[in-house]
Amino acid sequence: MAIIKPLTKRQLIEYFQVYRDAFPEWAVEHDVVLVRTQGPVTQYISFEALRSGAYRPACSVEVAGPPNRVQMLFRFLDIKHRQVLPREHPTMWPRVLKAMEEQFFPSIRRPLDVAEVLRLAEEEVQRDRIDNINFSAGLAVLNAHVGNTERALLWCEQAERQAAGRGPTAADWELQQVQFTRELREVFENGDRESLLRWRDGRQG
Repeated sequence: MAIIKPLTKRQLIEYFQVYRDAFPEWAVEHDVVLVRTQGPVTQYISFEALRSGAYRPACSVEVAGPPNRVQMLFRFLDIKHRQVLPREHPTMWPRVLKAMEEQFFPSIRRPLDVAEVLRLAEEEVQRDRIDNINFSAGLAVLNAHVGNTERALLWCEQAERQAAGRGPTAADWELQQVQFTRELREVFENGDRESLLRWRDGRQG
């Protein structure tokens, strides 16, 4: 029986190169992650080496501002394109690239747009009934950035309700997130123009 070995980092970098060439306008992090940023939003296309010896692409966005990482819109590809073995790579990667273009959202070919990320993230929360302080904090930031003051306040209040519901069992990171949303809510309620401008042009902090 053949022994299956995971891809080495060097091998993964080699397979990654064709995807890197397909997205010359994106930056690269950690040798195998494509990344781009607009305002408070950073979008990632990452490539993971699996125990099976295959690699697997994934896409997600992160929202800057809250003290803890807020990851949203995480996606793998459909089952036909999800994992690529080394022997399949030469013929399969063009199909994987097309699947990425069709299945990863926000669109990895159009310019990154904060309003689109906000729409997709709010749809995801509603569709999947996500009840999560991280998501509430991230949606508060996104709404603040595009100038949706009332909705930003609603998400701040939602995070505070979620923390209250956790009571004494709330983790430290949850308390940090809710403290952040309280401070953001105070920025809006106090009408501090400079602070509001910081939020709306992505210069949080």
